[in-house]
Amino acid sequence: MERVSAKELAEVLGFSVQRINQLKKEGVLTPEGSPARYDLPANVQSYVRHVRESVSARLADDADAERRKLQADADYKAAKARQEEIRLAELEGRMHSAEDVEAATTQLVYGVRSALLAIPGRVSVDAAGRSAAEVSEIVRREVCAALEELSQYRYDPRAYAAMVRERKGWSTDDAEDGDPEAG
Repeated sequence: MERVSAKELAEVLGFSVQRINQLKKEGVLTPEGSPARYDLPANVQSYVRHVRESVSARLADDADAERRKLQADADYKAAKARQEEIRLAELEGRMHSAEDVEAATTQLVYGVRSALLAIPGRVSVDAAGRSAAEVSEIVRREVCAALEELSQYRYDPRAYAAMVRERKGWSTDDAEDGDPEAG
């Protein structure tokens, strides 16, 4: 069992004496006695163990960082794919944006309002000089006619597609060519 000084151990390991002292403070190297002497084989083995553990830890950190990077990349791609699925559903008319539904509903409400507001004008001429029962029947008939007209309202996917094109700033030609973003 050969015992060496800090300077001799530094020469063997290719370090400075300061690095030997640092490794001693970190608990990697263990001197014995006073003045401090190092058991050469035991301390070299201790240093080799320290290097292996450091390399293993670095490799694990690198692998973990790589795994996190790959996971982040996969998450990003999944989000982009979901975004494209939503975009495609909107283009195909299987999904509508809230603002398009609001616009279509507003349009329908204004249609109902117009139909209802037209009733007094249509009834007033026919109701002049009639009995209450006759006026009631005329009003009922006009309300039914307005409701029948409103019942003819049908969902039109082309109207929603036009809203999407307008909102996205796509020209009609682009959407027909299958390239909605060309415009």
